[in-house]
Amino acid sequence: MKDEKMFLLDKSRNHDVIIIRILRSLGNQSLVGSVEDIYSARKGIKWSDLGSEIEFICSSGTWGDVALVVGDRAILFVSQISGKLYEDAWRGHMLIEEIEKNSYVVFPHRELWLNEDVPAEIRAAAREDPRRPYATAIRFEAMDSYLRNLLEMINGSEL
Repeated sequence: MKDEKMFLLDKSRNHDVIIIRILRSLGNQSLVGSVEDIYSARKGIKWSDLGSEIEFICSSGTWGDVALVVGDRAILFVSQISGKLYEDAWRGHMLIEEIEKNSYVVFPHRELWLNEDVPAEIRAAAREDPRRPYATAIRFEAMDSYLRNLLEMINGSEL
């Protein structure tokens, strides 16, 4: 597991990872969201933020990188810069949506299950997103487990 190309390694190593529901927009890319879960708290998020509202600067959304909007629920990669929280500038979130009565995480890359660089547990839980031909839907449970294990490795061995 020391491969520098591990799926989501750089994002997870350089950002905190949380689940957030977007509650309101303050304009100028500032969003307020409710923190529903915390995977890591090393880069600006505090464990006490769980259940609280936080303000952050979201990615502007360009070239297939769709910006978050009020009502979205997502896994968010966020870090603090000069006292403010910022979403990772490129694909800094993965939407969480219901598809056929199951929770899925939307990863903005088509046919991810064909990519041998993606872990087998993610490929096995992946399918085409029925709403977005450019994206892959991954069962939430698989992504949740993968991220928790990845962050445990990062915290334990400084990958």
